Amino acid sequence: MNKELFLTSRKERTSYGAWFVGQNIIYFMVLSYLAIFLTDEIGMVEGAVATLFLVARVWDAINDPMLGALVDKTKPKKGKFKPWINVVSIAMPIATIFVFWNFHGSDGFNTTYAYISYIVWGMLYTISDVPIFALATTMTDVPEERVSIMSIGRLAAGLAMMVIGILSPQLIANLGYSTSIIILMGFSLLIMLPLRIYVKERIIYKREEKTSFKEMIKTVTNNKYLLVFYASFIALTATLTSMTIAPYFAKWNLGDIGIQTTIMATLAVPMLLIPALTPKLVSLFGKRKIFIWGIGSAIVFSIIQYFVGYDNFGLFLLLNALKSLGMFMPMMMMGIFTADCVEYGHYTTGIRKEGITFSVQTFSTKLGGAISGSLALFVISAYGYKGTAAVQTAEALNGIWIATALIPIVGLVIAFIIFTLFYHLSEEDVAKMIHEMKDSKEII
Repeated sequence: MNKELFLTSRKERTSYGAWFVGQNIIYFMVLSYLAIFLTDEIGMVEGAVATLFLVARVWDAINDPMLGALVDKTKPKKGKFKPWINVVSIAMPIATIFVFWNFHGSDGFNTTYAYISYIVWGMLYTISDVPIFALATTMTDVPEERVSIMSIGRLAAGLAMMVIGILSPQLIANLGYSTSIIILMGFSLLIMLPLRIYVKERIIYKREEKTSFKEMIKTVTNNKYLLVFYASFIALTATLTSMTIAPYFAKWNLGDIGIQTTIMATLAVPMLLIPALTPKLVSLFGKRKIFIWGIGSAIVFSIIQYFVGYDNFGLFLLLNALKSLGMFMPMMMMGIFTADCVEYGHYTTGIRKEGITFSVQTFSTKLGGAISGSLALFVISAYGYKGTAAVQTAEALNGIWIATALIPIVGLVIAFIIFTLFYHLSEEDVAKMIHEMKDSKEII
């Protein structure tokens, strides 16, 4: 990318990336360990945890557009998005500590506390996720620079996954959940703070719009490419049971939860490679082709992995890395796709609602997580898994393997079909829209 196109400074981009490291340490810790913490540490039955995930995450998904509308409607003095981010950078790590706290209470107390703490955590995460992605659209209006900035954020997510994959199993094994969470959340808080100082919102749109429920619905339903992209994204993430089930697979099928460090490394490597390659790949092939080829390759390697199994652990890891490379490519480009959909929606309807549009991203992520997390636990429960048991039956181990390797293939196929048939927005189209709407904004 031509350096003359940069509106942002190096410190801004670095701070933006650092914030994503902190946020994703929080996200991956909850995604990877909350289920096994509640079943194996707290002692909640698998069905109860599955129901908790479904209820709490569906509620999180429902309130995302509401919070997105609130972000659009509120006009803080110090920027449209940064004031929200400043608040949750402190509140979110604290809420995560409470989510993983074991009060050693009764079954009723544990269940009630799990619902309250997890729902509060989810709402705080929404308040962080919607503004941080939308912030990139106010840092710059240069499409190539947006790709670069959001790729930095995705690279940071890969680093966060590596931190969780390498450190958390060892910390938990030696220090327990509570101490481990305090250490990780303290680190997350520290690296999220520089964004408050360095990042600037410089693209200010002149149009003043009301934010009614009707306008919110119109913003979403009139944006066909937003609907198409996130329909395929939900199909993909709703069956991504392997993320929830990973610590179970390491602990029971492989015999050592510490092996999850190695498995997570095969996921972290693609998450580090993809953002570094994304700007160049987008300029060469376009986002649409990258999505299609990524999902297509993930389908092929997933099928091979399921039939090969995990007896040959080296081959299992290789196939895991290859399928993850294809699967995570479109997932880690969601912010870039959403930014394009913001421009498309503004161009076609005259309504610019970054908060609501990016809340669809968070809504879809949480809805997919709600379904996949619950589905994973329902599956292993149906196969006879007992978190408090000393050993698992062969049937329970088979259920864990099905949730790990087979179920995700279904969503990959559905996502491939939806996106291939209905998503046709190109980089050239977006650049043309931005150019034609240049009079609707000012740069400060």
